[in-house]
Amino acid sequence: MNLKGFNFFEYHTQISQDNIILSYKGPLTDVLLAEFSRDIRQKLQEEDSKVGKKVFAIFMELAQNVLYYSKEINHFGNRDKVGTLVIVQNDTEYKLITGNLVYKTAVQKLLEKYEAISTLDRDALREYKRKLRNDPQNEESKGAGIGLVQVALTADNKIEIKIKELLGDMAFYAIFVTVKKQSEEESNNATPTE
Repeated sequence: MNLKGFNFFEYHTQISQDNIILSYKGPLTDVLLAEFSRDIRQKLQEEDSKVGKKVFAIFMELAQNVLYYSKEINHFGNRDKVGTLVIVQNDTEYKLITGNLVYKTAVQKLLEKYEAISTLDRDALREYKRKLRNDPQNEESKGAGIGLVQVALTADNKIEIKIKELLGDMAFYAIFVTVKKQSEEESNNATPTE
């Protein structure tokens, strides 16, 4: 994992040629999240409902992750948490990306959790989720820390994280999830058009 060379904004520029469903950087509130979720549901209704529900569920988990854990605060108004939310699509897949600031002291723990999640198969992920649910919560955790595990369970593909260390005591933490519009099994069973 390359901690130093990742540039979220260059990546954002590269994906901007895809069809953007949502691209937001700023303060996040429950009310704003409700508005985003309504709009996203409407846009995804046009697609396969099973895939649309999957994308929506992953988006909500990732957005709540930003809402709960971002260490960047909007100093105007209500001191809301700040983060980045992106959903894009192309012909074959959806890409969901979130990013927010974390303390550098949390980076090692985030990497360890990611490594643990990325090595587990579906059954092992379910067991890990049960274990986390039963473990005592620390003061930082709002949901037993199972959000990323739930994203991994919901997504067809492995999740990816990137961390860019910044000046001072902060790092930028980004999560990338890809959801195929059609499973390989569905693609193989599709009847060719003549």
